[in-house]
Amino acid sequence: MNFFNKLFLIATFVGMGTAFVQAADQDGKTFFQQEIEESDAQVLRNFINSKRTIPLEDKSSNLSISGEVHFEWNYQTEKINGRNIRVFTFKQPDNVNDTIFVVGDQIAVGNNDFDAEFDLFLDWKADRTWARSHVRYDNSSGVIDNGIDEQIDRQGYHGSGSVDNLQLREAYVGYEIFKGEDKRFIVEFGRRGNIYKAFYSELQFSSRLDGIIFKYSSKTGKCFADWYCTLAGFVVDERATHFAWAAEVGLDNILNSGLSLKYSYIDWQKRGFNRYFARNPIGFRFKVSQVTAQFEFTPKCLGHTIYLSGALLMNHISPGFTFINVNPSPKGYTPQRVEIGKQNRGGFVNIQYRDINHEGDWLLSSLFGYCEALCVPDNDVRNIGTGNALRESLTAYGRGNTNWKGYFVRFAYAITDNLVIESSYNRSWNIKNIAGTRSYSRYTMETSYSF
Repeated sequence: MNFFNKLFLIATFVGMGTAFVQAADQDGKTFFQQEIEESDAQVLRNFINSKRTIPLEDKSSNLSISGEVHFEWNYQTEKINGRNIRVFTFKQPDNVNDTIFVVGDQIAVGNNDFDAEFDLFLDWKADRTWARSHVRYDNSSGVIDNGIDEQIDRQGYHGSGSVDNLQLREAYVGYEIFKGEDKRFIVEFGRRGNIYKAFYSELQFSSRLDGIIFKYSSKTGKCFADWYCTLAGFVVDERATHFAWAAEVGLDNILNSGLSLKYSYIDWQKRGFNRYFARNPIGFRFKVSQVTAQFEFTPKCLGHTIYLSGALLMNHISPGFTFINVNPSPKGYTPQRVEIGKQNRGGFVNIQYRDINHEGDWLLSSLFGYCEALCVPDNDVRNIGTGNALRESLTAYGRGNTNWKGYFVRFAYAITDNLVIESSYNRSWNIKNIAGTRSYSRYTMETSYSF
């Protein structure tokens, strides 16, 4: 395939990827509009239908189906100014399980959280193409509530169970543009899942990546190191024409020492107005660099591998201020601008001993993290966090998911080749007193069955 054919394929994939992500969220569109936009040409329908007629046994060499069943218990405590706050207060009207709540209404959150989850994976692999879909059911445990308003039936049959949380976690297609003896260039487009599945971090990248990814990698054999470069563009808010991009370059196994170095950069900034006509919103004033070092080695005295990683993060365009609510009444909101300084740094150190592959394997890992208030976007934080049972944001209340320091410890054991039991504990405290002191802890026990 010559250069111009490859260039045409890349342009086609970019166009297809853009169409895919723009159609992923049907927010505000009528059914008629969806049908018009998703109408296929006859030649494309014929092509798709021809694939559906192929018997499943003929597809078996390319198709794999797998799944996971999880049952999880979390015990959480969260305090603001020393007071337990595991009660959620609505700050805007909402509909929960067909019950209407107005501003000021409250729901008991409690310290216990039980979840039942099921994940279904479909993977297709051909010579130079691949595709994956991942669907997750994630429901709260408990009986189904009778749905009668609390003002009418406070003493009725009320429960926390749900059956409606279905998510399309991943749905993407990949194509190998070029592959040489030691080089590879690929593209993936669609819903790639969380950003951390394409870019490494233990502190950020929990947001969804609906977009397109290019990756070029080179295995240089006996030379200095293997290296790669990854570039991604994705949708943030289609209503506001808001897109973001990220890039990462890395050197793997430098001089066969087990040492790897990575640098990533992500640009979230919205220039112009967001969907609520706020100009250059502070919730997206983030251009974050992360420098990471990873090292793995196997001490003879232990006989198993130890994995070490650490990173420093910095937001290059921190606004230096936020807002807090100075109205003590839950039925009102009075913002007050607060200067908090740059608060733009973060970092983590992660250590893991052993890994799990078969029955009887176990692992032990710990993570120490530091995340200032304006280091990463409020809803892009990974792992430790603050709990945030009140669903507040840093940009409106001075409290959200950032502004913490803490640690995380995990132990996991494989009872069989399929069944793993995991126990973990994390703890965090606020770094800067912006809208009161804060502390959070969570203990988790989870079983996972993979097939």
